[in-house]
Amino acid sequence: MIRRQVTVIGSHNDSQFLDEAYEIGRHIGVRGWTLICGGRGGIMEAASRGASDENGIVIGILPGNDFSEANPHCTAIVASGIGFARNSMNVLSGDVVVALNGRAGTLTELAYAYQYGKPIIICLFTGGWSSWFNKIMTADGGSQPVYAAHSVVEARNLLDSLLKEGDTPP
Repeated sequence: MIRRQVTVIGSHNDSQFLDEAYEIGRHIGVRGWTLICGGRGGIMEAASRGASDENGIVIGILPGNDFSEANPHCTAIVASGIGFARNSMNVLSGDVVVALNGRAGTLTELAYAYQYGKPIIICLFTGGWSSWFNKIMTADGGSQPVYAAHSVVEARNLLDSLLKEGDTPP
């Protein structure tokens, strides 16, 4: 059986919202879904730790070729060697993308996710580029699925709704 995959994006050097990222990662692990992320620190590491604490699978897709850059909670590491072009791999690997805060790298991942029609959950309570992206998509009347979560509980509920039990990945 193929596991559903959730991509969690956010800044590698973010020290805020780590508890929230951890809780989202933990939910992914509890549900038996695979967590996909950029494999480094900050939001990515916190979400990875949450999934790992629930014996979840965590795949970290690194921008470089140095495995030592990966956070210690990754179950599998992809050393892409393609720099930030790996951001497209991150979002294409997930059935759903969850965005917390973030900076320019997160913005590129959001743009890729939107372009490829991936459902996006924006954690508005974290601000950053994720919030900014949501404002643009709302004003634009975008045709792709972008969902706003005002709390971790809302983000978890949206994940549950989008990844219904028994559904098969697209």
